[in-house]
Amino acid sequence: MKIIIFGSNGRVGQHTVKRALERGHHVTAFVRHKESMSLLHPSLSVVQGDALSQADVSNAIKNQDAVISCLGSNESSHRLVFIHHIINAMREHKVKRIIAIGGIGALQANEHLKVYETATFPKEYIEVTQAHIRVLDALLTSRHQFTFMCPPMIPEGERTGNFRVQAEYPAGGWSINAGDIADFMVTELEKNQFINKRVGISNNPA
Repeated sequence: MKIIIFGSNGRVGQHTVKRALERGHHVTAFVRHKESMSLLHPSLSVVQGDALSQADVSNAIKNQDAVISCLGSNESSHRLVFIHHIINAMREHKVKRIIAIGGIGALQANEHLKVYETATFPKEYIEVTQAHIRVLDALLTSRHQFTFMCPPMIPEGERTGNFRVQAEYPAGGWSINAGDIADFMVTELEKNQFINKRVGISNNPA
């Protein structure tokens, strides 16, 4: 596939670019500064742009088969802008498939409550989780084929293959290596097992 990865120079993005290339895909790495990408590969193209610019996003998504968004921001409102720009560009260029990353708080704790609505959820993460929920709502109304990753903590770490996933609910652990979430996302693009689902993911306990 031709895959564009937004946030390619971030912790998860770097692993995702490498994993997609290992799997034989053609990757477009979307970054704010080209010099931040040192990886060289015949199937890798690096595009410099700003995800806050609709024009930059639209130009980059043209001719792609799928989108992976590893974008984050310290400004919560930017997350919704990012996803709207991506959705608009996907609609313009008839790209149907997207995987995006949110956080564990957007999953269901039970039938009635999301994780972030429970009494034990850390209050300092509520604002960013509400931003993730708005991104999820945008994906739900987009009519695109989405998978919304909702990991817990993401430490730096290579792919282990020792992780579990669960639709709509947390997978039970407290962290997931960056390399493992990248591995899952690329595999999900190939297998399409979680279309229009939130996905909990975590490494298995040692």
